[in-house]
Amino acid sequence: MCLKLTKGVVYLLLPVLILVACSGINNATQEDQERQSFEDFRATIKKVIQEPDRQAEMLGLIEDYQLDFKGLRATVKAQRTELRHFNADYDASREQFEAFIDKYDRDISSARKKATESRMAFVRATTAEEWAALKKADAKAMKNMVSTTQEI
Repeated sequence: MCLKLTKGVVYLLLPVLILVACSGINNATQEDQERQSFEDFRATIKKVIQEPDRQAEMLGLIEDYQLDFKGLRATVKAQRTELRHFNADYDASREQFEAFIDKYDRDISSARKKATESRMAFVRATTAEEWAALKKADAKAMKNMVSTTQEI
């Protein structure tokens, strides 16, 4: 009887223990995932591009790409914070609000354009064979950058 009870408890608790153990596997923040995807991207570049000068050039372009996208994210974050404060100001006029929105649009468009241009500079600098080997790492990095920005 005791053996049956023990087996029953084990069969009941085993799935629960597995779920609990697996739930902590991916507790990295979105920013951590983004950082890791860029580290992976750089490692892929080092594997794919063997020539030291070109490798350094491509790593520099990726650095620019990442920094420009972080600049875009910082602009979005600052603008959203400013918008919350602006919305809380009951004395703000319609003209002030419209001026804020116009500035917001210009700033975001400029930052987005800069980030896009730095990515395209990287893509243009690759050969077709290199891009075929790098595009998966690029897509992962871009996906994580967008996800991190959406969390703001």
